[in-house]
Amino acid sequence: MYRILLFLFCWLLAVHARAQQSYWQQEVHYTIDVSLNDTTHSLTGFLSLQYINHSPDTLHYIWFHCWPNAFKNDRTAFSEQYLQNGKTDFYFADRDKRGYMNRLDFRVDGTPLKAEDHEQYIDVIKVDLESPLPPGGRLVLTTPFYVQLPYTFARMGHREKSYQVAYWYPRPAVYDRNGWHAMPYLEQGEGFGEFGSFDVRITLPKEYIVAATGELAEHDWKQETRSAQEWQTIADRQKQLINSQSGNKLPPPKWGQKKTGFSRTRPTQIELPTQGLKTLRYRQDRVHDFAWFADKKYIVSQDTVQLASGRTVQAFTYYTPDHKEEWTNSISMLKDAIRFRSALIGEYPYNVVTAVEAPIGFEGGMEYPTITSIAPGFSGKSLDLLIGHEVGHNWFYGILGSNERDHPWMDEGINSYYDKRYEQWKYPEPEKDDWASKRLPADEDRLLLSIMTKPHKDQPISTASADFANLNYHLVAYGKTAFWLQQLESRMGAQRFDSAMRAYYREWQFKHPAPADFQQVMQAHAATDLGGQFELLHTKGDIAPFAGRKKVQPVFMFSLKDPEHVNYINWFPLVGYNMYDKWMAGLLVHNFSLPANKFQFAVAPLYAFSSSQLNGIGTLQYNWWSDNRISKIQLGLSGARFSSLDGIDSSGNKVFGGFYKLAPYLRLHFRNRSARSTVEKWLEWRTFFIGERGFNYVQKQEDQQYYPKEAGWQSRYLNQLSFQLTDYRKLYPYDVQLQVQQGEGFYRASATAHYFMNYASGGGLQVRLFAARFGYLGERTPLKEFTTAVYQPKLTAVRGNEDYTYSNYFLGRNEFEGFGAQQIMMRDGGLKLRTDLFQGLQGRSDNWVAALNLSTNLPETIFPKAFPVRLFLDLGTFAEAWNKDAATSKFLYVGGLQLTLFRELLHVYAPLVYSKEFRDNLKTVPEENKFGKKISFSFDIHRFNLKKLSPYHFPY
Repeated sequence: MYRILLFLFCWLLAVHARAQQSYWQQEVHYTIDVSLNDTTHSLTGFLSLQYINHSPDTLHYIWFHCWPNAFKNDRTAFSEQYLQNGKTDFYFADRDKRGYMNRLDFRVDGTPLKAEDHEQYIDVIKVDLESPLPPGGRLVLTTPFYVQLPYTFARMGHREKSYQVAYWYPRPAVYDRNGWHAMPYLEQGEGFGEFGSFDVRITLPKEYIVAATGELAEHDWKQETRSAQEWQTIADRQKQLINSQSGNKLPPPKWGQKKTGFSRTRPTQIELPTQGLKTLRYRQDRVHDFAWFADKKYIVSQDTVQLASGRTVQAFTYYTPDHKEEWTNSISMLKDAIRFRSALIGEYPYNVVTAVEAPIGFEGGMEYPTITSIAPGFSGKSLDLLIGHEVGHNWFYGILGSNERDHPWMDEGINSYYDKRYEQWKYPEPEKDDWASKRLPADEDRLLLSIMTKPHKDQPISTASADFANLNYHLVAYGKTAFWLQQLESRMGAQRFDSAMRAYYREWQFKHPAPADFQQVMQAHAATDLGGQFELLHTKGDIAPFAGRKKVQPVFMFSLKDPEHVNYINWFPLVGYNMYDKWMAGLLVHNFSLPANKFQFAVAPLYAFSSSQLNGIGTLQYNWWSDNRISKIQLGLSGARFSSLDGIDSSGNKVFGGFYKLAPYLRLHFRNRSARSTVEKWLEWRTFFIGERGFNYVQKQEDQQYYPKEAGWQSRYLNQLSFQLTDYRKLYPYDVQLQVQQGEGFYRASATAHYFMNYASGGGLQVRLFAARFGYLGERTPLKEFTTAVYQPKLTAVRGNEDYTYSNYFLGRNEFEGFGAQQIMMRDGGLKLRTDLFQGLQGRSDNWVAALNLSTNLPETIFPKAFPVRLFLDLGTFAEAWNKDAATSKFLYVGGLQLTLFRELLHVYAPLVYSKEFRDNLKTVPEENKFGKKISFSFDIHRFNLKKLSPYHFPY
């Protein structure tokens, strides 16, 4: 038995050794001279690159990333993804804010090489080698390059004369066992580079303070005057600190190859003026990227971090005077981050670590070897945790150089797991003291993830960066991976887990580990099989969902404290008003929450003080979610009751008319093929059962006047089939609704489309198209024409008494004088001019109607950008206008000013120009022709959509 065990042990060692021997990676060494022109915001550089082929393959070409070209035009992979993620600033950017790389001339030993553009990506090129590079071979490529830095939209560029110089040099793509990884630059999806060394000389105006990857190796004092006293002090201190670390060297590269010396050639085509300039030289071994930042205003803080081994690391933070107070403790935060991860994972191997405040185009931070950039606007705990996260990327991305583009969880996810441990270590006590915060969960990321997993809107952890929906990239690649690792830690035990992570760090540092490599190390340190745990990387759904029965708990206003275990019944007082019931008071009771419950309800009983009746609205709904073509099924019932008429009867008592409705419905939501799609599609059947009570008028003998008397309830029905297509994209969003309605003796088919045309300066043109066809079921009779008139489409905007499904909120549904009479509803043709006294001018048709509605924000030269005034123009026609004896022109129009408030909910319209027919008829009634009388307003509650208010379009 002993011999068998010994044999198995030796066999496993041999297999492991062979696996390690089969691993290889390429090696690169950069020497770069670059100068910054802060007038043209450009870089002029020269690259000398030693490329060593450790692969078993003979290479005939090398793919290079020229990522500044991602900012060359609006047809790059970056631009397309940037738009999909809801950002239009680059698409509309002026030419001077674009960027590019050119003047490339690749050579080997002075011999020019042929370069070919990638067939799909303009920021990737292929350089053909004149002589094939065999296994073990090496060569030195040289090229000049010129970079026009873009405005900083995403990581790289400049904001005025503050420079964020990332991905700025021609960079060879990774070549590994899976072939070439030639990839375009993306906002969502970071880099993947070969390990090697950098020797970079940066020449720029002497007033700039520079933060860069690696160690400041030398300083050319001859090019610097003593007038820049602040920089002089910083440079002196940095030089002294670096020199004091001269004995603190890294061991040789782990792949066992010594760098072969090769000469630095300063190209003759780069002529640098020396007056007022300085040159800084930075060096760093065993990294796969180099970034630098320059700003004249930087304040520099410095300290040292002593690690457990006794090694000392120089720590620097750079920040602007505008954020000096927020960054006061930044050095302490930086030191804590280095010590914490060094203790848990493995010691930080470099001699310097830097955090720099810099505008990077988005909230958050961005990591590069030995240096990280932090966007302005963070302070206190949030700044501490952000610095901790970005510095943590020195381990997971920097030292363990996994392919973040294909496996973002190995970078962002594992790093986020240590973020949670760091926060628990440094901030064990919650900071939620205010009323609202106490009703939020301790781990808000877990809540956000469950919002996506319940309706199957999430994606597997193993999804590639570019394939993630924007929201899922953060919730899954970061958050869900962290939860998965917490579960893995629990399964293995904390001690075994930490031991395995340290082994993973030791074995794969300065290499490119893949998911299988990580799994192999973790399994080797586990006491149980982890296959099932790692299978979860490829599945959707929550991590360890709660399977028990939830308890029910009433709560005032809302609570999201523990929706996994509690069904909250939310309640709060509610006040309502209309011109008949007057003020109403009651309660809103509902269980709408995040994540959504399968059974949802909301009821709002309201006692009306004028009519002394119980009114209200309510809805009941049951949801089924699936991962199939039909992603969601909703079966529900909505209802409402309110007064819509009032009067005084012959006895002096108040009488009221009103309505009630019940509307059962079934809605099918369709899943998109791509998780990144911003399209929503659904099909709905809804039937309205409506009861209405009006007035009969009787004559009183005493005064011969007519008085209202409550009539009996009259009932009707309406069947409605709707198909909705909405694209929530940021650029040119649109929605289309096709609808067919059928009632007693008639049908109505309509199409309504909205399209928004963005302006480069902000705002845009809203286009609405409407068309409707009306017809009779059976014979057309005068009685049918009269009873179906309210359903017939018309050109002018709809009044309260024409909202035949009672789908919108009206202050007064049957008002013809006063403020209530000025409310309209945007349905049908939508010409925004009240024509109450002129029925023949309303464009009502029992055949067809078509209309175009336009509204645009005003130029900034007239009104400030945020001023909510627009211009509107409505144009329409209808079937009867084309008759020979038509009473109107074929086309009618109305134009004027529009005030839009409360996120498109409230609109006020002031018509200024309109068709001759409207002008001529209004002149006959001077009282109606007053400017104030022609003003109208609408509450577009029927168009309200929570998803439009959320930049990520949560599945509410």
